[in-house]
Amino acid sequence: MQIIATSLFQDAAPVASPIIERSFAEKVAEAVAVIKSLILAGKRLIVASSFGKDSSVTLAIALKAMEKLKAEGIEVPELHVLNSDTLLENPRVHSYSKDEIRSLKAYSEKHGLPVRIWVCSPNLSENWLVSIIGGRTVASLPGNSAKCQQQIKASPMDRTKRQIKAVIEQEMGGDFTSDTIVTLIGTRRDESAVRGRNMAARGESALQPVNMAKPGDKPNWIMSPIADFTTMDIFAFLSQVTNGRLQTYSDFSQLTEVYRDSAGDCMVNVMIRDGGAERKTSCGARHGCWMCLRVSTDKSMENMLGHEDGIYDWMKPLNEFRNYLKSRHYDPKGRNWLARSINPENGHIKIAANAYSPDLCLDLLRYALTIDANEAEWSQRNQRPARFQLLGMKEVLAIDLHWSRYSYQRPFTALSEYKAIFEEGKRYPLPGEYTEFQRSDLDISQSIEVPFADKEFNGMFEGLRSVNDELSCQGTLLKKGIYYTNVNETTEFDLDDEGVELFYQFELDRALEYYGPHQDVYPSQALHYLLRYGVVSFKKGGHSAWDRMLRIGNQLHRHGLRDILNNPDALVAKLTGLFASTGGSQKAAEPPIRPVPRCDNGQYLMEF
Repeated sequence: MQIIATSLFQDAAPVASPIIERSFAEKVAEAVAVIKSLILAGKRLIVASSFGKDSSVTLAIALKAMEKLKAEGIEVPELHVLNSDTLLENPRVHSYSKDEIRSLKAYSEKHGLPVRIWVCSPNLSENWLVSIIGGRTVASLPGNSAKCQQQIKASPMDRTKRQIKAVIEQEMGGDFTSDTIVTLIGTRRDESAVRGRNMAARGESALQPVNMAKPGDKPNWIMSPIADFTTMDIFAFLSQVTNGRLQTYSDFSQLTEVYRDSAGDCMVNVMIRDGGAERKTSCGARHGCWMCLRVSTDKSMENMLGHEDGIYDWMKPLNEFRNYLKSRHYDPKGRNWLARSINPENGHIKIAANAYSPDLCLDLLRYALTIDANEAEWSQRNQRPARFQLLGMKEVLAIDLHWSRYSYQRPFTALSEYKAIFEEGKRYPLPGEYTEFQRSDLDISQSIEVPFADKEFNGMFEGLRSVNDELSCQGTLLKKGIYYTNVNETTEFDLDDEGVELFYQFELDRALEYYGPHQDVYPSQALHYLLRYGVVSFKKGGHSAWDRMLRIGNQLHRHGLRDILNNPDALVAKLTGLFASTGGSQKAAEPPIRPVPRCDNGQYLMEF
């Protein structure tokens, strides 16, 4: 659906589409004046800042506008600064961003500027590394979905912007309208021809906000005060700060360092220039997620790793993990070929390339935890904070729950690996040599439907219900005519932090013994075990999705498919053979309504 961009000030003169050639000083003065006019018009501002060069200049200009208004005796409203922490940022850039946030806090307090900083992060269900290792999704590569950007950045930012809106609305009361908030961003036409065309299509301007909302949605006003700045203008602004001619929240020394080390000498060459004719430079370094596969090569990371002093060698394991994942992405044996839904009419399921296979996911977990353990050892030896952490205990337990959901591993396999690596000293280094599979190696068009659901598929306790839960008065929940185990509900899928710690300390060994290799155990038992302790919360309305996936997972476990999930031919042969004698699988109707055991005054009332 096309986004319609409309002007916030309908009576303003139309803005010409070509870049207006003005001097650097004029552009800066105009940007400050435009932001001042927005504040005077009663607008409340959000600055979206990654603390890269463009958003840093945007933020500095916004602060300068506030300072000028304050000097004129005008009370300025709170400025909201929104920063995104994807949990996968280049660790050096992440450290730099935290330092800039501290500097911004100190500067705003010193100068009496009302600034509130919001750092948004993916929640547990949006954690990209957990999703990949947990078997929920695959990495985003060129040519496939950019789901990663939506999941780890766009969704958290949208959620946080709603929280900011709620704060502003409460402060303003009846004066608040849907057009009150304007978000300042650091986009520039000069960045690339594609960016320029996109900005023109959206009607973006350095002078007026535009509404980026889709038809029927609530207004989403944005403006880029630096839309007409060139790359040279940006570096000229930064040089004014580094040379001490302009005071703002940062001296940009770390920014200079990061760009120099990730993009070569281009930053330095510009910074030492002071005036003169403009010349184009190659300063397009992009700093993003250390495991991003949307680019063939992470040039900024590899430039850092190639630093002659080796000061960034500590990040090599992250780049090696990223490159290994890239090499296995198109490996047919590294995929789970069983679909995640069944045909409700005939109970059949598709055999097609899906998430990564159970074995590959286990390998990725071991490699990630080994990297973390080695970094933790460095931290202890040097008495310094760890420079990064890929997975905490909470994230590892979340992976266990995903493996339980998809019947990937025995109960609590992920936490047992965590224990073995962090407490028993096991290590799983990344392979030194491996095959790099190409797109042509994976036939994504391969797809066939085969029988899957049998007469047990819709059994009373084959989904989100456990007889143990109900006999222990765990309780049941009736939703749309179907009974489920009564699970805590919150705004998002989550695990209780204290509950995770207590489970690891006091229950994990017992659970591993109970569900040990001496018996055949459904992987879904891991989920039911944690539900009995109240550790897990589902997103409101998520019961049916978990029930559906648990039924598929329990079915594949019952048919012994786990070890051949990465072999489409074997899956087809086994499933067609299993159902050959019965004439096909069963229609996958909704689970029937069944009476449920109740617990009244400690007495079990069995009503089957």
